[in-house]
Amino acid sequence: MDHSGSRRLVLTTTSIAAFITPFLSSAIAFAVPRIGVSFHLDFIDVALIPMVFLIPLASFMIFFGRISDDIGRVKIFRLGLAIFGISAIAASFSTSYIFLIAMVFLAGLGSAILSTNSTAIVSYVYSSGGRGFALGINAMSVYLGLTFAPFLGGILIEFIGWRSVFLLAGPFGFAALALSTISLRNIEIHGTTTRFGLLGSGFLAGTILSLTAYVALGDVTGFIRSSYILPVAAVFIILFIRYGSHGRGEAIPSEILKGNRTFAASNLTALLNYLSTFSIVFIFSIYLQVILHVSPFISGILILPEPVFMVALSPVAGKLSDRFGSRKIASAGMVVIGISFLGFYIIHPLYTAIILLLLGTIGIGFGLFSAPNTNSVMGSVSRDNSGTASGFLGTMRFTGQLFSIALATIIISAYIPRSLTVGMFSGTVVTITPQYFSSFSEGFRIVMIVSAILSLIGALTSLLKNKGD
Repeated sequence: MDHSGSRRLVLTTTSIAAFITPFLSSAIAFAVPRIGVSFHLDFIDVALIPMVFLIPLASFMIFFGRISDDIGRVKIFRLGLAIFGISAIAASFSTSYIFLIAMVFLAGLGSAILSTNSTAIVSYVYSSGGRGFALGINAMSVYLGLTFAPFLGGILIEFIGWRSVFLLAGPFGFAALALSTISLRNIEIHGTTTRFGLLGSGFLAGTILSLTAYVALGDVTGFIRSSYILPVAAVFIILFIRYGSHGRGEAIPSEILKGNRTFAASNLTALLNYLSTFSIVFIFSIYLQVILHVSPFISGILILPEPVFMVALSPVAGKLSDRFGSRKIASAGMVVIGISFLGFYIIHPLYTAIILLLLGTIGIGFGLFSAPNTNSVMGSVSRDNSGTASGFLGTMRFTGQLFSIALATIIISAYIPRSLTVGMFSGTVVTITPQYFSSFSEGFRIVMIVSAILSLIGALTSLLKNKGD
């Protein structure tokens, strides 16, 4: 698989897979108000829809990474494309809320398979050289999905209806599946995972699933009301500790974690990165529309510089990481993000020009961070374990996303009523009365300083490395 043309075809296939997950995830978030009207839902039911997509992404990536290392990453990757395509198209024909939720969950499950294997396949195929640049293209595809979702999704939702978002995403999955029959036909990648390892991975997936479900449901309905999930999580934790954390049943091969400071530190940094940054699109959309009275269209334009810089810089940063190493570039990106958040905290009140500038700066920091950090993780493990490593990294990313929303909700809810906060984050509430303007602004500033601290801590953890490296 050394031929450059063949490698580029593999990269094209995996880039389509990398694009469709963030596109559908973001488009769903934009579609939820119309879905709520269509099915006559209350704001709690509506708020759960985007969460249901993220839960399997946060829960099953290590599990599918482990399966892929054993059965074969190409086979599992194609399965993910099929699941994504079928469930997305089925969702467009939903006649009930329950069926829609089930299909959104399955689309998230397919996305978990794709997110795990697209990175692992790229890392494997480009292991002989150019891995950072290829991972940068992969990251660029992710940010293109995030960038196009508000614009393209908004047009589709406005003029055709929310179902068109799913009808568009599904064929993308089938297109990548068809292309994979050509691009991936001469390769198959698998290692030596045992069925005991898969069992351990299953217990770990159950642990993460129950905990993320608790966080997601608790964020919407209240953490006390969702506490019935915690005993289930406790059972999975006990099973994982007993059968999945060591010996033949270990969920994560010991050679990945034992003494591998680079792997652990880079994954921790990814968690901190998404924990600090994921909620900002929601928060700034609210701030612009509610506090500065900017129209939704102009608000979307003002937020655009962040993903644009991510798209532009990811391949460049990936190529630089091939040449100069990953950790310092990723750390510099976290510093830029942290300083930008400090700017949002210090400058008060904010004006649209300042928001435009600082969000663009965050985009630069994110563009510098993502591909080098992924390169650092994938370069710290053997090729046989790249599926599990990719799944572990993906788990950190999507867990960070879920917890970012939960953290921002908790902070903002300390300043304005929780029902308003959950409504704004779900898209069902787009305005608040003037009596809450100053309170929301205070909560906004606390989110900014917390995000700054998390980002600057991440800048330090990104520099940690294995002894002798």
